Amino acid sequence: MKTSHRSLRGTVFLSLVAAALLAAGASAAEPVQQDPGAVAATLEQQAAEYRAAADKHEKMGKMHRGGAGSSKMNHEGMVKHCDALVQNLRAAAQESEALAAEYRKEAGK
Repeated sequence: MKTSHRSLRGTVFLSLVAAALLAAGASAAEPVQQDPGAVAATLEQQAAEYRAAADKHEKMGKMHRGGAGSSKMNHEGMVKHCDALVQNLRAAAQESEALAAEYRKEAGK
C-alpha cells in the first residue's frame, strides 16, 4: 500500500502536535493550577528541541541531496522525507513558542 507524501506529512505533523499537547498538559483532569511561567519555560524548551531535530533532518537532507550513503538508496525520497520533517518540526516549534508567549503574558499579570 503506497502512502502519499502529503498524507505522510500530515500524519507526522499530527503526531507532533499530539505529542506536544500530551507533554504540555499532562492531564486535563488534574485540578492543580500550573505556574504559567513554568509552563512557558517547558514550551520554550520543547520549541528548542523541535528546532534541534529540524536542524538534524535538514543536515540529513543535504547529505542525501549529495548522494551520501548507498547508491541503492532512494535519495530523492529521503530528501522529501527530511524536508517534510523539517517543515513540520519548525511549524511545531513556532506553535510552541506562540503558546509560550501567551503563558508568559499570563505569568506577568
